[in-house]
Amino acid sequence: MKHSTGIVLCAGELSGDMHAAHVVRALRAGGASVAGMGGAHCAAAGMDVRYHHRDYAVIGFTGVVAALPKFYRLERAMKALIDRAALFIAVDYPGLNLRLCEYAKRRGVPVLYYIAPQVWAWGAKRVGRMQQCVDHVAVVLPFETEIYRRAGIPVEFVGHPFIVDHELPDPTPQAHRDGIALLPGSRPTEVRQMLPVITAAAQEIARARPGTRFVIAKSPVVDEENYAHALRACDARLEPDAVAALSGARAAVVASGTATLQSALLETPLVVVYRTTAINYALARRMVTIENIGLVNVLLGERVAPELVQDEARAPAVARTLLDIAEDEPRREAMLRRFRELRTSLAGGGGAERVAELALALARRSARA
Repeated sequence: MKHSTGIVLCAGELSGDMHAAHVVRALRAGGASVAGMGGAHCAAAGMDVRYHHRDYAVIGFTGVVAALPKFYRLERAMKALIDRAALFIAVDYPGLNLRLCEYAKRRGVPVLYYIAPQVWAWGAKRVGRMQQCVDHVAVVLPFETEIYRRAGIPVEFVGHPFIVDHELPDPTPQAHRDGIALLPGSRPTEVRQMLPVITAAAQEIARARPGTRFVIAKSPVVDEENYAHALRACDARLEPDAVAALSGARAAVVASGTATLQSALLETPLVVVYRTTAINYALARRMVTIENIGLVNVLLGERVAPELVQDEARAPAVARTLLDIAEDEPRREAMLRRFRELRTSLAGGGGAERVAELALALARRSARA
């Protein structure tokens, strides 16, 4: 079938929207049009955002089930866009994106996957699916190249956008830091589940160390009213920029996710916490194949940042662990040394410019077919 020269992109979460925006900007500079699912960052870069990720921000298996009718309509709409595309770019978000990749392949549209699914956490099944429907993978974690190479999928390490696309500033000197950053997550359901635990831990710290300053990182897709109780309970201030919250803090408590890697690269010692519903946790434990859940620990190959998950994620334990990493200088220095090693390992590669080059080459190939 004959396709246009347009590119369809799907970035279904805030982090994917941030990373994809650099690629969109490079594609637009190369003369390509880009449409699909994203957010404010992709829109600012010149993408025609038809579907905003904030409208689909759910967490856990039960949250997805409740939103199935809405996701079904989204999938149909994205497939209609793919029908007229020269290329489909999937950005993370494997639940929907792998189905869209399979559809694109059936329709003869080439597929580039940027920020690949975490197959190292979820097992080999997704690699098998990708063998059938992905033309090229651009990975941001260096160890992923071997996984896809073994599967026979063309792959290239392009560096992590936090480093190569300069999404993060240089770390603030430790002497200029004060207080504790509280990061309860980016999605509304996640914030509702995590913020009470984190707030209670802050209250414990305030009792043990009067005068401690707290800053809560506000998600751009969560209304400010959701933080009102926490702000009063622990005398905190709200910071709309998570990077700024982490950069100025002596320590942080961070809900498991991309922000754990941000904290490490900004050289902010952290405690990784996570709680979800009992059914979501039980299902996740059956499916996840790795010991640590914090991305920073996965990349370092050991538990450098403490993890408190589910029943362990209670206020007294969180508070004790935070105070330990805030005040134990030898432990802090050891953690910081590992974080600097991690920064070095994620550098290299051509970043968003290279992803755009791969995308345009695939799109031109499609146009000639």
